[in-house]
Amino acid sequence: MLIALHACDTATDDAIAKGVKAGASLIVVAPCCQKEIRPQIVPPPVLAGVLRNGIFLERQAEFVTDALRAMLLEWAGYTTRVMEFISTEHTAKNTMITAVGGRPKGAKDEADRIRTFAAFYGVRHHALAKQLGFDLR
Repeated sequence: MLIALHACDTATDDAIAKGVKAGASLIVVAPCCQKEIRPQIVPPPVLAGVLRNGIFLERQAEFVTDALRAMLLEWAGYTTRVMEFISTEHTAKNTMITAVGGRPKGAKDEADRIRTFAAFYGVRHHALAKQLGFDLR
């Protein structure tokens, strides 16, 4: 089992990758401070107007980062759930990703969905994708 709570920026990706490589049957992470994706985001035309506001771009970057993590875990053979684990009254960083091993790894349709999602936002690189040997392009 691997647990990583509030690992900043790509430290969450480092932890997830170590868990996957070790064959952890359960991975539980609470990501924090997702900074890698934000400068890469090229707003899709339909979102360009609203993502010019910094707070919306920040929240979208958090969503994209953690969605990619969940999808990459699925590709790596895990059943993944993303949930809030504590009230927003206590912290805004309340996302938890849980992943249970045991699924087949690397389905082509999963890989295609990940690449399509990344391309939609202009994401060219992601620390977890790199560590898992997944090419986003």
